Amino acid sequence: MVRETFLLALALALALALSALVACASSELATPIDATETDAEVDAPFDAAIDGVDACAPLAETCNGADDDCDLRVDEDFATLGTTCMVGSGACIASGVFVCDTAGSGVRCDATAGTGGAETCNGINDDCDGATDEGFGLGAMCDGGDADSCDEGVVICAAAGGGTTCSDTTGNSVELCNGLNDDCDGATDEDFPNLTMMCDGGDSDSCFEGVFVCAVGGGGTTCNDLTASTVELCNGLDDDCRNGIDDGFAVGGACAVGIGACLRSGTYVCNGPGTGVVCNVTQGTPSAETCGDGIDQDCSGADAACPTNDGPAGAINISAGGTFTVDLGAARNDHDYAASFCGSTGGRDVYYTFTLPAAEVVYIETFGSNYDSVVRVFAGACTALGAHQVCYDDQCSGTQSQGALQLAAGQYCLIVDQFSSLQTAGATTLTFTRGGRIGTAIAAPGTATVNGTTVGGTNVSTATCTTLATGPDVGYYFTACPAVTRTVAANTCATATSWDTVLYMEKAPSATDLICNDDSTTTCGTASPIRLSGFTAGSAVGPGLFWLIVDGYNGASSAYTLNYTIN
Repeated sequence: MVRETFLLALALALALALSALVACASSELATPIDATETDAEVDAPFDAAIDGVDACAPLAETCNGADDDCDLRVDEDFATLGTTCMVGSGACIASGVFVCDTAGSGVRCDATAGTGGAETCNGINDDCDGATDEGFGLGAMCDGGDADSCDEGVVICAAAGGGTTCSDTTGNSVELCNGLNDDCDGATDEDFPNLTMMCDGGDSDSCFEGVFVCAVGGGGTTCNDLTASTVELCNGLDDDCRNGIDDGFAVGGACAVGIGACLRSGTYVCNGPGTGVVCNVTQGTPSAETCGDGIDQDCSGADAACPTNDGPAGAINISAGGTFTVDLGAARNDHDYAASFCGSTGGRDVYYTFTLPAAEVVYIETFGSNYDSVVRVFAGACTALGAHQVCYDDQCSGTQSQGALQLAAGQYCLIVDQFSSLQTAGATTLTFTRGGRIGTAIAAPGTATVNGTTVGGTNVSTATCTTLATGPDVGYYFTACPAVTRTVAANTCATATSWDTVLYMEKAPSATDLICNDDSTTTCGTASPIRLSGFTAGSAVGPGLFWLIVDGYNGASSAYTLNYTIN
């Protein structure tokens, strides 16, 4: 074991010696051989190395130019030894090589740094303080020479002069209308002062119904008024915001409504829907027209012409009888008649005149008129009224007039009047019928027995049921209302009648018998003398004047008893 250990140590020592020898030889070979060196000088390092290996006591290698660890290498642990080095910074930098430091523990650069100067902006540490271009704010955002205020660059060193400049070389950033601060001046959309101002859109009105807003994609402004066109109405407002209130409508202009006495003047105002104008006055209320006064009271457009018989002097002669029409709605009220007559006062009137050559029954009616009528008859001319004869008002359950009376020979005035001033209508239909004879009025309806005589009378009527009714005759009259049919039964069957009679019924003015009987056996019975007369179903259809006539056969004349029933 001891022997093996010794052999191992010996081998290690030989290896170290050989290594040193090789290194020394290499070093020696690397060093140029001076031509003047002798062989002995060349071989000396090898010899020394061998000798040194034999005599070296290994220590830790230090930087001192010696082989402290006996490995035949010098300062091999300091790789940078002898290499180039620099000290200082910026303008103060100096070049040298690494040499062993004084303590031998390391290396140091053998150069000495400069003192430096004032720092300028040039990418160099001019003041040698370890910082380059400090104090110039390099890298800070900045705005170039354009017109905007946007920091679109950074502070950099100027190309010359040692100062700084801004790297912003962009063009001007123009402010757009987009809700952004495009030109970086601290204000948004400030170049568009009309934003939020009221405006009118593309409609046909002039109303500011929107505000200016930024246009989409265009950078400018547009009006956001998207309402439809506002049409001007007549309502006291300027709806379309131009040309003033209610333009296009004649508001305030003079106007008039109605004609005649109803004419009223005013001014135009807006109508209810606002689509036009109307006159702000209402026409007057028409009143009853008075003819011939130059005033259009009923607002028909003209003053009504007076009826021919409006006044007494214009009375129409109706002596021949007939039906007469006139409108007294516009006639004048010539006279208010005494209160003892029928009717009231204030009604308009028209005049008629007739003359009777002998005493006669006359029939008067106003059926077909459209107002409450009154008929008055006076003796004499209408221009000089005489005694009042009769007044008819409201017969046959209506407001028209009807009547029959016997008048003496002479001239008469017939006046058709409105009942009162409250009547406004005046369309008149007057029927005047002459009875053709005198007679005695009998009630209808009614039943009665009358005694009389034909002696001393005249033959006025002729029967149609016999041509020999030539004796004196006596007439009894009654009236019937419109739409009324009177059924008449009459006879001379009483025993007091002892002569040959003829009995018949007529409607004036016709001379045609409605019914006629001579020698009735049916009515008076077969036991009665054949010369008696009678009938049971005579019909009197109204309106009108009807005659029941007792006549004598073949000129006979005497006292009689007449029985009649009128239903």
